[in-house]
Amino acid sequence: MAVAKEHKEQFDVIVIGGGLAGVCAAIAAARHGCKTALVQDRPVLGGNSSSEIRVGVGGADASFRYARETGILEELRIEDRFRNPIPHKNGRINSIWDNILREWVVREPNLTLFLNARACKAVMKDESTLAAIEAIQTSLERSLHLEADLFIDASGDGMIAADAGAEFRIGREARSEYGEPHAPGEADSVTMGSSLLFEAADVGRPVKFEPPDWAMDFPNDDALPRNHENIDAGYWWIEYGGANLSTIDDNDRIHDDLLKYLFGVWDHIKNHGDHGAENYALSWIGAVPGKRESRRFIGDHVLTENEVLACELFADRIAYGGWPMDLHCPGGIANTREPGAYFYPAPEPYSIPFRCLYSRNIHNLMMAGRNISASRMALGSTRLMGTCAVLGQAAGTAAALCKMHGTTPRGTYETHIRALQQTLLKDDAYIIGLANQDRDDLARSAYVSASSDMPLQVTKADGVHPLTCERGMMFPCTTSLIESIDLLLESSREQDVEIELGIRSGFSRYDFSETHDLGTATGTVPAGKRSWVSFTLNQAVNPDQLYWVRLPAAEGISWAYSSTPEIGLQRAYREKDGWPTPDRPRSWRDMREVYCMRTTPPMRPYGPENVVSGIARPEMMPNIWISDPAKGRPQYVELDFQAEKTIDTVYLTFDTNLDTLVPYGPARECVRDYAILRFSEGNWAPICEVTGNYHRRRVHRFNPVSTSRLRVEIRQTNGAPMARLYEIRVYRER
Repeated sequence: MAVAKEHKEQFDVIVIGGGLAGVCAAIAAARHGCKTALVQDRPVLGGNSSSEIRVGVGGADASFRYARETGILEELRIEDRFRNPIPHKNGRINSIWDNILREWVVREPNLTLFLNARACKAVMKDESTLAAIEAIQTSLERSLHLEADLFIDASGDGMIAADAGAEFRIGREARSEYGEPHAPGEADSVTMGSSLLFEAADVGRPVKFEPPDWAMDFPNDDALPRNHENIDAGYWWIEYGGANLSTIDDNDRIHDDLLKYLFGVWDHIKNHGDHGAENYALSWIGAVPGKRESRRFIGDHVLTENEVLACELFADRIAYGGWPMDLHCPGGIANTREPGAYFYPAPEPYSIPFRCLYSRNIHNLMMAGRNISASRMALGSTRLMGTCAVLGQAAGTAAALCKMHGTTPRGTYETHIRALQQTLLKDDAYIIGLANQDRDDLARSAYVSASSDMPLQVTKADGVHPLTCERGMMFPCTTSLIESIDLLLESSREQDVEIELGIRSGFSRYDFSETHDLGTATGTVPAGKRSWVSFTLNQAVNPDQLYWVRLPAAEGISWAYSSTPEIGLQRAYREKDGWPTPDRPRSWRDMREVYCMRTTPPMRPYGPENVVSGIARPEMMPNIWISDPAKGRPQYVELDFQAEKTIDTVYLTFDTNLDTLVPYGPARECVRDYAILRFSEGNWAPICEVTGNYHRRRVHRFNPVSTSRLRVEIRQTNGAPMARLYEIRVYRER
């Protein structure tokens, strides 16, 4: 007699796979009113980022400043950093992260979570329409029959999508198929391998390690030509499979072989050479290999290498990426003929179109994560978990629009793509070059003022960089004339030195490619000391554009820098050879610190008008209000609607430092205590007051009130001396 019980349930949306793409897809669909199921085959959520596998969440911010993925993923990461003292890095991720993901899922009233549930069969209504999935939930000894109108396969391998008959491919396309310059000459079934991570602990005394007899042998450094300096957490390059072994069909064998390699690597670290590991012992070994690649499902568009490198802005863009196209070599650690990976960076973040997120032949099926419609070259970048998460949020939001309008994902692309984009922006997702155009947002038509705003100047020096090469700094311009620029320079010379400054146009925050000086000026650097050097330009410029100043190489001269840069500034230095190479497409390399500089007249890019600019992060301009730190707190931004308005919802977007994720605790830039006030009968009355905030996005809903003016009053931050606010939205939603 069978002991399995059958459970049947109907949903609007079913999401298969509980990695970050699936978690964000399910939360997004549920928040927008869909009865949603999330079906996960493991006991925890997080996929490769879970404590079972422990791969750190990577994305665009690893390559570009202020490019961290926002929306649902930012909520999760900020919560983890606030609660979790353990660094979020390969091999170190712990169960605090797992439980935050679970908490965010189970608190959604429209979302049902099925853990330990392996979705194994697609039930079809007809050859192009999914009707249900069947799954086995081992922890409850029951079978699941789950029906829905829409399905999102975010499982990575895409077993359900494949069983439904969705078109897919595995392996590398030939160079000729899409004209991709770095694709191989012939197509094949080769994929990247899977990795197994470990963690090691310093136990405070010497400990020995005796490898099992089946471990691989790496007797010297020549036998293991990999960087294994950081011995406390495991290496991505303990990777295997994808060449002669399928990451699907041979997954268990790959896991067994990875164990052999892992113990062999640890034996090498402990017993062959001095690697500083005398006091270290293995404290954790991954139970599940982290998989990079298997099936990619074909949508109405296939994202390619050329589109990534060109940073094409698709009309239907709904997400973005920025990690380099990172293609690991076939066979992983067993491949001693090639480096571990080849990198092909894009010059700046690139967009991903919605047409890559739905199947071209199964009408009610979407994909999210590494299985989207992309060539193998483009997959090298889109597979990163930060990118997968924003793809998941886009897919879940699109599913809700499909339900709302009674259409398919393709129908949403054809008829409702603008609504999808604007909904994502309202939910704090970022879409390159798209601004808030929500006609219901009352803040957009308000007159905006503030108690103060900060002038742009960098005066605090933390160190110097010698002018051993050409150096430059980008800044946002807010005037029509630059009279002069002062730079903090240091000389070790015995005599005064004249140096020439040039000013050039900037075409994006990442683009230092302009070779023509709009103007030049000469300044005198006093001998033997650090001093402000003035360069008189009297240069006509265009406000609300980027410009950058450059200094040539100069022996004995250094430029002072600050390690706490302000938003909108970007420094760079010129590569020694001066020319881009295939893996370094920019001849100027940007860096995170900024150089000390001030202008006459002062630039004021942090005005209150930024809170209604429609873009809630730095793009060409900073798009943030920052109060004058000299004025103290409280500080406020005020919206004047010019007439009485009835409102019941206010959206606020604070600064959680999209340039650097805080190691532990709140971001010091983030507003901690604040109030929303309305002007009523000649007085300011609080609508709500908040203490202890550390999140970027806060949505406040309240009983309808009538007012002609609204203030957001910043009373305290989590450490920064100034108030900071990206966006205010105001609605009558009920």
